[in-house]
Amino acid sequence: MGTSKGYLPPTGYMWPETKRAVTNMAKNNFSGNSIGRAVSNFAKATKNNGFARGKKSSVGSVGSKAVGFIGLVRTIGLENALHEIGLSHLVGKSLQEIYFGLLDYFSEEANTLNQVIANQAMRELMAEIMVGVSEVEAFEQILSSLDGNIFLRDFLIKFVEVAFFTNFAEKINSLCKRIEETIKAQEQIKEFIRIQISNNYTIEDLKDIDWKGKSGKDFVDKKCEEVWEIFESWRDSDV
Repeated sequence: MGTSKGYLPPTGYMWPETKRAVTNMAKNNFSGNSIGRAVSNFAKATKNNGFARGKKSSVGSVGSKAVGFIGLVRTIGLENALHEIGLSHLVGKSLQEIYFGLLDYFSEEANTLNQVIANQAMRELMAEIMVGVSEVEAFEQILSSLDGNIFLRDFLIKFVEVAFFTNFAEKINSLCKRIEETIKAQEQIKEFIRIQISNNYTIEDLKDIDWKGKSGKDFVDKKCEEVWEIFESWRDSDV
């Protein structure tokens, strides 16, 4: 995924250093430390200019709606959950209609790059959840079995991945000689992001959070900030 046309990439004094670190990944054969330095510099650059950080990132709105809905399915079932969130028109519809209806419900209007990234992260996560699912009943069972903490963690993993590749996919492509090298490099970067977040993510009690209100959005924003801080504090010895 390259930088979306029509949007300006982040700026700030940390950005040139981040781009140099991305170039150095290729020079170091995408070693763990070179990937770590690139992602860490990227996290610091986003803090400096606010890209993909805080309330403007839309991650709180998208994430809270999804986690809240999963909790409803677990407690009152898919059909009642659809009624509860105002999607009664999807009751009795096909799996495809329900799935895309939920994606629209979770998503923000894509007026900014931050909103595009949050929406894309949710779409990628939901697509993984849907692999092998062909019936509404199976979809309901999967949603009912999801752990809200793990779902939120995986959404934030996707969010960091999409944010990084939105800015650097084209550059990484240009640094690799063959498509196989590009695919391998992307997988190595994703693996680094996934491992760092999975190993350092703090599980919290979700039962008293109002996912429809400000507290739900604020909680997701807080967890997102904690995830970025994992990479800000990263050191070479962490690989």
